[in-house]
Amino acid sequence: MIDLKRRILNLTINDSIYSKKYETQIKMNSKNIEIINFLGSGLKNKYINKVDSILKLRKVIKDFDLVHINFLAPSYFFYNHFFKHSKLIVSFWGSDLYRYPKTSKKSKFLQKKIIKNADIITVVNKKMIPVFHEIFGFENKPIYETRFGLPIDFDQIDKIKKNEINDFKKKHNIPDKDYIITLGYSSDPRKNHEYMINEIIELSKKRSNIFVFIPLTYGDETHREKIKKLCDNSFKKYDINYKILENYMTNEEIAKFRKANDIMINIQDTDAMSASMQESLYAGNIVINGSWLPYTELLENGAYYETIDKLEKGTLSEKIQYIINNFDELKGKTKVNKKIIYERSSWEINIKSWIEVYNKLLEE
Repeated sequence: MIDLKRRILNLTINDSIYSKKYETQIKMNSKNIEIINFLGSGLKNKYINKVDSILKLRKVIKDFDLVHINFLAPSYFFYNHFFKHSKLIVSFWGSDLYRYPKTSKKSKFLQKKIIKNADIITVVNKKMIPVFHEIFGFENKPIYETRFGLPIDFDQIDKIKKNEINDFKKKHNIPDKDYIITLGYSSDPRKNHEYMINEIIELSKKRSNIFVFIPLTYGDETHREKIKKLCDNSFKKYDINYKILENYMTNEEIAKFRKANDIMINIQDTDAMSASMQESLYAGNIVINGSWLPYTELLENGAYYETIDKLEKGTLSEKIQYIINNFDELKGKTKVNKKIIYERSSWEINIKSWIEVYNKLLEE
């Protein structure tokens, strides 16, 4: 075992809840490892910020035993010179593997240069391993499955009472008999909001007792304004009750939102394993996922969710209609999901694998 305090520099693209909770969990579970977060968000902005970030990193990197890149943004290539002289872990989250290298040859080239210097690669699910090898090669590099816990603590969802759900509905003027449907979880064009909105309109022609949430609290601002305008024009025309969520929500607010929701729709183009989708499963929502998303691990472990195979007219609206018509029966099926999601995505379980990976590299 490591008997001295070892310092790890965690390069993260933004000051996310994952990075904060990750740092906290390492402190709680390992006396020998210290995590320091170094934000890379400046790399996405003006050139002067890139220079500033590089100069800062050059000053501090020598004081660390290991560098850990969480989410391999191609822009980290500007740091690559420093990685050659450090022990390096590269962790793929999802879109950094599924989107960047497939949509841009330049991104793939820059990512591959960084990976060449990595001692260890990690991915959030085993399905990503053959994808990594297919895109980048590097079959001889050690690669491990590690993942973060979910942003929200499970006990925050568990402690939500029935009266708090009722208060949530009153706050948003949701009739008791309405089915609450959530479309996606962020302002991202790849979430296929336009298709979902059109399908809700089709559904409304057959059923009026629905209330729609569209979470756009983070993501692309241009897309957010586009979807707001589309809803304003379309949903109001068909007298569909809805609310767009734009403001930051506390974990308590998110927990109430998850527990109050009935149906969560997640039909984005690509994903590794959406945290919002998993929170919805844990909270007892009936989730509709795109069958093309790599969630077979959940099914293999016995999880229940519905799927659609194509983004064709009528496919999603008919699936929602089927769920509402058989709601009590299908709601009963969701009971298995709570234990499955906890065992897969709790911090208490997942942090152990991260510490094991760190120890492997630090003991060499």
